[in-house]
Amino acid sequence: MKRLILHFLIISVGLFFGQFSDVYGQETKSTQVRTVVIDPGHGGKDPGAVSGGVKEKDVVLKVALKLGDMIKKAHPDVNVIYTRKTDVYLELYKRSDIANNSKADLFISIHANAASNTSAVGTETFVMGEGGANENLDVAKRENSVILLEDDYETRYQGYQPDSPESFILFSLMQYVYQEQSILFADQLQKQFTKYTSMPNRGAKNNKNLLVLRATSMPSVLTEIGFISNANERKFMNSDAGQTKLAQAMCDAFTGYKSRMEKNGSGSQTAITRPIEPIKEHAQSNISDGAVKYRIQVAASSRQMNTSNSSQFGNYRNKVTEIKADGLYKYYVEETDSYKNALELQKKVRQKFKDAFIVAFQDGERIVITDEMKKK
Repeated sequence: MKRLILHFLIISVGLFFGQFSDVYGQETKSTQVRTVVIDPGHGGKDPGAVSGGVKEKDVVLKVALKLGDMIKKAHPDVNVIYTRKTDVYLELYKRSDIANNSKADLFISIHANAASNTSAVGTETFVMGEGGANENLDVAKRENSVILLEDDYETRYQGYQPDSPESFILFSLMQYVYQEQSILFADQLQKQFTKYTSMPNRGAKNNKNLLVLRATSMPSVLTEIGFISNANERKFMNSDAGQTKLAQAMCDAFTGYKSRMEKNGSGSQTAITRPIEPIKEHAQSNISDGAVKYRIQVAASSRQMNTSNSSQFGNYRNKVTEIKADGLYKYYVEETDSYKNALELQKKVRQKFKDAFIVAFQDGERIVITDEMKKK
């Protein structure tokens, strides 16, 4: 009975979050970055974190507006869309709806951190992915608790409860479609924050539990621009000079990300299995040179993983291929020279890695999977 109920809930969540493109064959997004949605967190009756008389909703709105102006000036070809431009309340689902309906190429949700320990400092950026640290869970609970202000939230979010571990397990079943691109942008953000501010770099992190990222169908990040609970960082974030530096850091990160995506993707409109990677990957293979080889990608991380860890890789431990490219570690299992065989392998691998997808290599270099290749 429990299994039946869980199955129903999984289907319901999938229906609620909308019609995602089939990441394994129907996605046609270009690598051109032409539309960015900037999401100032909280607003209106939801002040977010409050400390020393400073409200998170006010700080992040000012930074967001500055960021948008900077992007428009630096990139006249980019359409900048805000989820809010004034102090208004906006439900979480509407924020992702705005991004999805505008067919955005990037979604940036801006927040300020808070902690009971007032000595906590630094910037950090989250992308959707497996992140089990308790501190990441605390961030998710705080940022997701805004849904309690929404009318009929229990129906809209299919029974999701911000403090319920079961809810986090349920929502973790959605696919991590754009995780690698999101990681790349998150890393860019953290590097620029370090350049423009003296705040410690707490890193780019995975967090599977952030609802505002869960429903977006493009590369997405939630960035915490400092701790409002810390007196020094609060003063910095609440100042015009501090807000300008934070916005400039984010604009420079956007510029670097846009350049990398467009330079390596060449703006291709070809239908692909996944958004074209902004990096080149090389892999050794047991299949003869010149043939197309298919592998199943099971993970990507900005930090190296222990491939012999049974809790992470299960029966595939010690059988995982690791490739490092442009600061990312990617992990693959299985190999075949037939796309049809790859589909079967993917089904098997998904018993352990539900978001596993097919990747093609030729002469050791990753290539785009075409419709013609799928027929073989």
